[in-house]
Amino acid sequence: MSEHTTQAADSAQLDYDCRGAGSPLLLLHGLTFDRSTWEPIVDQLADRFTCVAVDLPGHGGSGGSGRDPDEVVLSIHHLLDELGIELPIVVGHSMGGALAGIYAERHPVAGLVLVDQAPYIRPFAAMVHQFEPALRSDNFRAAFEPIRQTIGVELLPEPERMSILAGQRIDQDLILSYWDQMLRMTPDELQARIDRGVDAISVPVLAVFGQTIDSATREYLLGHLPSAEIEEWPGLGHMVHLMEPERFARRLAEFANKCFSTSP
Repeated sequence: MSEHTTQAADSAQLDYDCRGAGSPLLLLHGLTFDRSTWEPIVDQLADRFTCVAVDLPGHGGSGGSGRDPDEVVLSIHHLLDELGIELPIVVGHSMGGALAGIYAERHPVAGLVLVDQAPYIRPFAAMVHQFEPALRSDNFRAAFEPIRQTIGVELLPEPERMSILAGQRIDQDLILSYWDQMLRMTPDELQARIDRGVDAISVPVLAVFGQTIDSATREYLLGHLPSAEIEEWPGLGHMVHLMEPERFARRLAEFANKCFSTSP
């Protein structure tokens, strides 16, 4: 088994961990978190897979602040090129799921895993637009609090809860920089752009949700990703992969093995 950790030398580089041996898994965390959120999953999979967990710009050990999603995806692709990794399974939680989808749209992958993140973003974008004045004000913390509560970190068992909170960065500039594209476009414009990208994805897709999804989200997934495997794990919430890491790791391994057995 191999293990490599790098510390970003400047704001243009990405901090990452690369552990294990075997077919590659690329793991992308959600907004405000860092790559350490994947450690419980990597611990269970590094004996069978090469696991690359990346700190997105402005998170963990990666410098700078948020960037345009297209730039972030390009940086991730350059990192994988440097590591000599081709055709990974791209796994993304929350905002990391959105980036994983863009990556799968633009670069060769063996499969895509969305963790509590659907490409149907119109309702969330409309809510963020509604809260934009408060999010840009000195009352950012209060405005962001309802969104923070939906993340559900408090539901995690100890010691995972304290570990995740220690790595979380709730920063106004960071969050607004990642939401810049969403705020510059109307929800309908943004959704149309996402639709075009999602329709270009042809690899196997697994979508795992920590609750029962609404009918609009289900219809969207079935309409744009008709072969996607959709799983609902009710009661686990947004941090579904950390609420039951062993179950999630087993399901991810099963999906990955199937993808790698059929990929060129």
